[in-house]
Amino acid sequence: MFLTRKSSNWTNIGYVKSSWRSLGGIVPERLVILDAVWKKEIGGLGKYCKLVGVNKGYVVIKTESSVAYNEILLRSGPIIKSLNKYFAKSWLKGIKNE
Repeated sequence: MFLTRKSSNWTNIGYVKSSWRSLGGIVPERLVILDAVWKKEIGGLGKYCKLVGVNKGYVVIKTESSVAYNEILLRSGPIIKSLNKYFAKSWLKGIKNE
């Protein structure tokens, strides 16, 4: 009686490993690289905006003012291009405000 195990308490290691490796299709290593590269590529505007995350390929930011958001929005093409060059496959599409 004490030596039997309940099958509901056990989880397949393959399932755990596959769920950890990708968070909605995003590899966690990409997020770490993106955070480090964002600070480098955004430059002086980093004081006025904060990287919040990624949603469906769009970088989500939070800005302190509409002026900072408009500046980033105007420069979004070159910013996304420079961010994507750090990855083997381009996966970022654009920038959105929170």
